[in-house]
Amino acid sequence: MPYPIARLLVAAVMLVAACTVEAEEGAAPAAEPTRTVEDMLGRSVEVPREIERIATVNVDAFRMLLHLGADERLVGIPSNMFGSRFSEARTVEARAFEDLGETPRVGGGPPGSEINLERVLATDPDVFLYWAFTRRDKPGALAERVARLERQLGVPVVAVSTIGSDWGSAEAALEEIETAYRLVGELTGRQERAEALLEYYRDGVAQVQSRLPAEPAPRIYLAHRRNLYNHIAFYLPAEQLGAELVTAGRPGGDGEVSAEELIKWDPGYIFLHTPSRASRVSREAVLEDARLAGVEAVEQGRVYRFKGFYMGWDLATGLVDLVHMAKILYPQAMAGVDRAERGEAILRFFYGETGLYEHLAEQSGLEGRE
Repeated sequence: MPYPIARLLVAAVMLVAACTVEAEEGAAPAAEPTRTVEDMLGRSVEVPREIERIATVNVDAFRMLLHLGADERLVGIPSNMFGSRFSEARTVEARAFEDLGETPRVGGGPPGSEINLERVLATDPDVFLYWAFTRRDKPGALAERVARLERQLGVPVVAVSTIGSDWGSAEAALEEIETAYRLVGELTGRQERAEALLEYYRDGVAQVQSRLPAEPAPRIYLAHRRNLYNHIAFYLPAEQLGAELVTAGRPGGDGEVSAEELIKWDPGYIFLHTPSRASRVSREAVLEDARLAGVEAVEQGRVYRFKGFYMGWDLATGLVDLVHMAKILYPQAMAGVDRAERGEAILRFFYGETGLYEHLAEQSGLEGRE
């Protein structure tokens, strides 16, 4: 081959190679298969960029996934969500998402409860959501527990929770709730929906608060579902309504009180925590308790129910409780608000189903339903 022709062929090959390199360098880089998120224990967790399969023992996380419209990604759910003494009475979540009743149950429910590692692994999850709060673990010890669980499972474990041990104000509570929803929204790519949920909640609270009259705060006592003499030291709707909890400042937080203490506090209203018909204090027993003679709430028959906490915080039923309690504490200011209509709208926005308020009102004894 004549030299000039050979040189031309070599030059052509080099030109093609150079163009290929330039094309590769100018091409958009391939998306990384993973990304890093910070969970609510401050841990950096590497998770798949696209998360399609989620297992959890955390009812908080389960509930947030429902609100975010990501229920189709649940491959393992808390055992206490379907089949417990609560859910046999049909919780709102069980009523709205009956099809999830066939989803494998992997243990857990309340913070710190046990999980079934084999069942979790059998679901082949992309990520496992655990609690960021338990009553028996400090944050550092809990972070170590979560890291150990991650090693055992061999899948990313993200700690998340809407309720923590340091709730002392409405501001602190809301900050934790918003962090949780935004984290789960980020994991599922539902950031816009997460922000819409939070905005709806904030607007709902503001609408109620704008009606509150400038008058002395009503004095209330919140009884736990176990019995009248086990009290709840903090509940966000009560705080948002400006109510005075007669147990505020009592050492030890939630816990047992005596009849003598209740008489001394003399609350004007008593609210009974009633997550379902399966767990409730008898209103009649409270009104007929001879030890409480002279207590204003008992004398005036002002003993009511509220839905309250159920293995974590439900943004939807919390807003329903806010309206419900406001109607009781400030009847004139709330005269134009229909509890059932407002409650139905709230639950439909969060859960996407109709008829849920009627069910909740029956199960939790709202509006005097026993």
